Amino acid sequence: MKTHRARLAAGEVYNGLWMMSTSQELAKVGSAAGYDYVCLDMQHGFTRPTDILRLTDAIRASGSALVTARVAANRFTEIGMLADAGVEAVIVPLVSSVADAEAAAAALDYPSRGGDRSWGPTAELMHDAVQDTRDERPLLFVMIENREGLANVEKICEVPGIDGVYIGPADLAFAVDSLPGQSNDAHAEAVARIRTAADAAGVIPGIHCGDGAEARTRKEQGFRFITSAGDIGAAGRAFREDLATARG
Repeated sequence: MKTHRARLAAGEVYNGLWMMSTSQELAKVGSAAGYDYVCLDMQHGFTRPTDILRLTDAIRASGSALVTARVAANRFTEIGMLADAGVEAVIVPLVSSVADAEAAAAALDYPSRGGDRSWGPTAELMHDAVQDTRDERPLLFVMIENREGLANVEKICEVPGIDGVYIGPADLAFAVDSLPGQSNDAHAEAVARIRTAADAAGVIPGIHCGDGAEARTRKEQGFRFITSAGDIGAAGRAFREDLATARG
């Protein structure tokens, strides 16, 4: 965890794999491929709390990827559960205000950090290595993807405990009267505004991409925490390409 914090603090670009499925095999393949993080999606994907331990173990078994998860909603219990389970970075969707951002941060503030949430050494119990402090809490990314969040993004980025912002381009498109995959000037301006706000506040600008080509473009724009592939989408593309080659 300290290595990941140091790398990100030094300005490194992280490319990630987004896991919609609950396949341990794909989690292992993604980690072994060298992705900097692997994210388990509990909002729109199929991951549920009972899947977390086996999937995080699969990620760690095959590489050094930052173990990441997106919660289904900005709820204290769900965010805290991921931290207790040893997830190293948490992405919280639909953060619209300073109050929303503060609530997400509070869910990760253990008593050793002066917070009010309860102490839960769940991951340590699994390895018989219980600690009485959690100074290295998970990284926290909040998603900016609606009108209100965009309007408040500068203030949200300044909330203590926020390590980065993460853009959901599809929902952000709806927020600026566009459609997913059909970017207009307003969408491009919104994306640039969020990145600029993150840079100004000294937090990590992140964004969701569908493939490596899009991820490279976002890197050139200054983003540093970039989902570069999704497990289901990447597998589908590979299957279709191989089938077309075989039939060609």
